[in-house]
Amino acid sequence: MDITEYKRDKFIGRKTDMKKYGETVRRIREQKGYTMQQLAEGILSVSFLSKFERGESDISLSYIIRLLERLSLTFEEFFYLHDSVGPGELEHFFDKANEAYVNRDLEQLTQLRKIALDKWEIHGLETFRCNLVMLGVYECIIRGEKTTSTGDSLEFLYAYLFEVEIWGYYELRLYNSTMFLMPPEMVITLSKNAFEKSSRFGKLKKTDKTIIAILMNTLTYMMGGAVPYVEQYKVFLGYLESLDIPEDDLYIRNTQLQIKGIYEIKIGNRVKGIDMVQKTISIFTDLGSNELAATAENYLNIVLDEKK
Repeated sequence: MDITEYKRDKFIGRKTDMKKYGETVRRIREQKGYTMQQLAEGILSVSFLSKFERGESDISLSYIIRLLERLSLTFEEFFYLHDSVGPGELEHFFDKANEAYVNRDLEQLTQLRKIALDKWEIHGLETFRCNLVMLGVYECIIRGEKTTSTGDSLEFLYAYLFEVEIWGYYELRLYNSTMFLMPPEMVITLSKNAFEKSSRFGKLKKTDKTIIAILMNTLTYMMGGAVPYVEQYKVFLGYLESLDIPEDDLYIRNTQLQIKGIYEIKIGNRVKGIDMVQKTISIFTDLGSNELAATAENYLNIVLDEKK
């Protein structure tokens, strides 16, 4: 049996789920940042796709195959997502991983790694192996170990991120969680990919927030060495300033000011830079965000010690 026959038999054998497939397609489309127009172009009409996603119309196998190809998804991956992954599970996984990291909860990270390993061994999907790499980074940081991985794992992560044509919510969160284990040159290349391969598609609030986090982390990374990446800094600051950051998002705006201040210190404008960072510390303090203020002050002291 060739792959087309396999797909047809599996698809027809699950005919009772036909109208439910549309909801799964919609969820994947939104996570990858596609509009209906972009997904439907050259395949079917937007109105037909809209009806299918709402469960109001069936769809043929040939259309499903072409839609999945555009979404860079295999049939097996699609059925797994349709059967096993609820709408909020992806975000829930990243939130739980981040919660464990912030709380320095090694026990919870171990549990998450076991779940990811079980899924990887059962289903063999690339995303589960990527999740294992990400959780490994968190564990290394908490244990105070170097955020290194085996060569094979690192190369696998690079290959996955480079091969993805459309960076959706999953790829953005995965990269933002693992970028600090990568060398600066790789971070510069992949952060550029993250911005270009996601910002050209539909606007999703949680996607935009993740892109902003990636850009701020990239700028911070570039300030980590004795000599900052001046030209690259300007490029990524331009990316960040081109985004619509809400006026009431004081954390992002204040952190942006802090990053600019550290940059000024790094390039020799010590007085100006210190003043900018101290303003961010004062704002955090006035807002009652004492931990953020302490973190900013500690970072400032580290940078000033390096410049002595």
